[in-house]
Amino acid sequence: MSNLKSFGLNIISPFNEHTLPLWKKKAMVILETIDYEMINIVEKGPYVPMYQPMVNSAPVVPFKENPETSYDDDDKRLLSLDVKSRAAIGNSLPYHVYHLIQICESAQEMMDTLIVSYEGTMEVHTTNINNLNWRYEHFFAPQGESLSQTFNRFNCLVNDMRRLGIIKHSPQLVLKFLDYLGKS
Repeated sequence: MSNLKSFGLNIISPFNEHTLPLWKKKAMVILETIDYEMINIVEKGPYVPMYQPMVNSAPVVPFKENPETSYDDDDKRLLSLDVKSRAAIGNSLPYHVYHLIQICESAQEMMDTLIVSYEGTMEVHTTNINNLNWRYEHFFAPQGESLSQTFNRFNCLVNDMRRLGIIKHSPQLVLKFLDYLGKS
C-alpha cells in the first residue's frame, strides 16, 4: 500500500461541483483503498466503541459507550477512520466549497452536506430522474450532428441515468438507438 501512496493513487481527485455523483463514486473507491471500513464510516457515521453491561452474568440492554481508557487497538484504528475520511474529503475541496463543511463533525455529515448542496433534496433527485427519462424518451439528433456525436451524447445520457439508478439493459439501448437511426 505504501507504493500506492507514493504514486498518489489514494488521494481523492479535486472536487467538481458539476459532477458530484462521479466525484463521490471515485472518492468512495479511494477511501476503500485506504481502509475498507471507511465506506461504512462515510455512509453510516463514525465508529463508536460500545460494550454490553452485565448484571449477574446476564446482558443488560442497551449497549453503552466504552470509556476512552478501555479502547483497544482496533477501537483506536476504527475511530481514526472518521478523521482520515474527513481529511481526505476536505483536502479534495476548493476553499469556496470547504467552507460549507468545515464545521461538520463527521465524514458522513460532510458527504451529506455536499450532496444536499450540490445534488439537492430527494425532490430534486426525483425531478432529475423525471428529466432524464423524458430526455431518453424524446432523444433525437439535431440536424448536422454526426453519428459519433449522437452516440456520445446518447452514451452520456445513459450514464447519467445509470448514476441515478435508472437501468436500461443493452438490448433496450440498442433498440432505442436503432429506433433513432430509423427516424433520421
